[in-house]
Amino acid sequence: MGTEDVDDGGFIAVTAMAGRFPGAPDVETFWDNLCNGRESVSVLTDQLPTADGHVPSYGLLSDAECFDAEYFDYSPEDALITDPQHRLLLECAHEVLERSGHGGPERLSTGVFVGGAVNDHAALVRAWANARGMPIPETRIQQGNDVDFLATRIAYKLGLTGPAMTVQSACSSSLVAVHVAIGSLLAGDCAMAVAGGASVLAAIPELRHDPDDIFADDGRCRPFDAHGRGTIRASAVGLVVLRPLDEALADGDHVHAVIRGTAVNNDGRRKMGFHVPSVAGPAGAARSAQLVAGVAADEIGYVEAHGTGTPLGDPVEVAGLTKAFRQTTDRTAYCRIGSLKANIGHTDAAAGIVGLIKTVLCVEHGVIPASLNFSEPNPAIDFASSPFIVNDRTVPWESAGLTRIGATNVIAFGGTNAHAVVAEPPPALPTTPGRRDHLLVLSARTRQALQNVACNLADHLERFPEADLADVAWTLQTGRAMHSERRFVLAADAAEAVAALRAGSPGGTDRGRLKQMVFLFGRPHEDRLGGVAAIHATEDVFRVNLDEIAEAAHPHIGHDLRRGLLHATEPAEPAADLAVQYATAKLLMSWGLRPAAVAGQGLGARCAAAIAADLNPSDTARLFLGITEADADARAGVSVQPGRPLLCDDRAVQQGMPGQIVVHIGAKRTTAPATGGEPMFVDVLNTPDRSPVSSRTLLAAVGRLWAAGAAVDFAALNVGGRRRVSLPTYPFERHPYLVPHPTPHHPISLSYGEQLS
Repeated sequence: MGTEDVDDGGFIAVTAMAGRFPGAPDVETFWDNLCNGRESVSVLTDQLPTADGHVPSYGLLSDAECFDAEYFDYSPEDALITDPQHRLLLECAHEVLERSGHGGPERLSTGVFVGGAVNDHAALVRAWANARGMPIPETRIQQGNDVDFLATRIAYKLGLTGPAMTVQSACSSSLVAVHVAIGSLLAGDCAMAVAGGASVLAAIPELRHDPDDIFADDGRCRPFDAHGRGTIRASAVGLVVLRPLDEALADGDHVHAVIRGTAVNNDGRRKMGFHVPSVAGPAGAARSAQLVAGVAADEIGYVEAHGTGTPLGDPVEVAGLTKAFRQTTDRTAYCRIGSLKANIGHTDAAAGIVGLIKTVLCVEHGVIPASLNFSEPNPAIDFASSPFIVNDRTVPWESAGLTRIGATNVIAFGGTNAHAVVAEPPPALPTTPGRRDHLLVLSARTRQALQNVACNLADHLERFPEADLADVAWTLQTGRAMHSERRFVLAADAAEAVAALRAGSPGGTDRGRLKQMVFLFGRPHEDRLGGVAAIHATEDVFRVNLDEIAEAAHPHIGHDLRRGLLHATEPAEPAADLAVQYATAKLLMSWGLRPAAVAGQGLGARCAAAIAADLNPSDTARLFLGITEADADARAGVSVQPGRPLLCDDRAVQQGMPGQIVVHIGAKRTTAPATGGEPMFVDVLNTPDRSPVSSRTLLAAVGRLWAAGAAVDFAALNVGGRRRVSLPTYPFERHPYLVPHPTPHHPISLSYGEQLS
């Protein structure tokens, strides 16, 4: 079956990736290392090759002991007790949700499916606690260290309500977790899933070569090579966000790649021993995944293999893959094969997800990185009659215009095999044009973190000046958690945004201090209405309300209230000015900014009354047309219902004004921040400097209200489809939490040319 015959209803989008890898704190650096052929392993200076069989290298994570405990509400002691792989998975889960654009408070039903490695961190905690004479309850140690709690800790700390389960099958755990997550998505158990795994050792053990084990005594992994003597151990964390493809596209998610099919099986007794791989098992998993994906073997251009570099394992794996491919093709030497274990080592339970992330990056970018340390093929591998050729150099993926399709293969001690077929993403759906100006909102838990957020975003926009600022704004507004320290920036393009982000110190008001909003309406001022035509043209809610009032008024006054507003052919009359104030208030309210009370000065009392009573356009027009130059008691005859804004006397508002925040629509500055949870007064259009109202000044008002703690309906603010884009994620303020180890090693990253040959 070819891909043109496939129903994509079961396809799954990879909408985000995050991880920590040897030599790379993030996915972007990891990809750069792969493409540039870097071998990111560390030489342990106290374990260089000796006659007693020490294995001298390890794929280490930088700062694996560090964690932002305060961000996740951990005490220092709880952070110390918790296994580093749990902590890193939690940070990466937060990061990957932000990368997906779904890290905000309004989250889809999200499942968590992760695997982890068993390590000795709990034993180290017990020994440390006992040595200081202060034993820790065993339940507390278990909750911080057992793999049972890997997934549920993420769900609890991040508020995720879909299924949360730990998936354990040794080296294939994290790819099996992806398979289980996809099943949950297709069954409707959740709308989105975080899947992957981690393997982080609490301390680097004294590694000795065992002839019956898979680890190389020379500290170097050589997949498929005649000189391969095994692999090296490594730590890593990897997670992906998954959604059904059609839903991801419709929702504007960035799609890195499409998982067309996965399969999982077990060798059973079809092998020589419990830890020995079989040919039949991997062959069955690969063939099943191809069938699920509707992909013929000759459509697959690259396989990221398990590739441990062992004399036995590599030939068995290639034989199994060849058996699967031979079900649909007789071609030879057309499909490239490689293994990133040559770059970073074997990451145990995280091996499958790290391999999947590499495959996703390959199909997305159209590049296949070199599989390192290959000089001549293992003589036990019959490459000549197989579909495979070792990809020993970084090459562009030439697909002759066809869809790039790759695969990830994982085998494991115990025999659970997993295979995934991955294709390049389809084109994104088009979006509608946005406003000229865009509201970028930034928040963090601390002032320093907020400064880092602004700096990181500025760096990103300088690096990607072609970024669609409307999509950037949308991602920041809806894809990030809202914290107490806040700042906003208004910009029409990336250059203006960068300048604003780098200028000055972050402003903002603690969100807990905003008690309520009060809308104020004032006397008409014809000279401040110069921007009404632009708002009328771009803001649907404003236009509808203004037009309906004008239509209701027309039979009574014989002309269009809007003519002086939209065409500037003559001064606008007072009723038209009030209609603008009314339409502006309705626009702000449609964006979620609903006042607890309203008040009006002079003729503005009529507009306040109309908002308080939620009058229809016809009644609002009649109220506005009964105008005299004297102040009007607009409250007469107006029925105010529970749940609507309270209509206040203007004199009472004036007496309560000192020390409060006043947001003037169009004003260039505000008064000092309020304290103690005081009301915020929103002076609708009645700007002190008589500046014309405009879309930009309205957005500035929204920004100031949001910075003070108001809840804004950003979906309503952004009418029309927008895309979620990859942006810098939260800058964790990390500190070391490391249980003392009795015999610590001091690894130093060195060139193999200097130490090993």
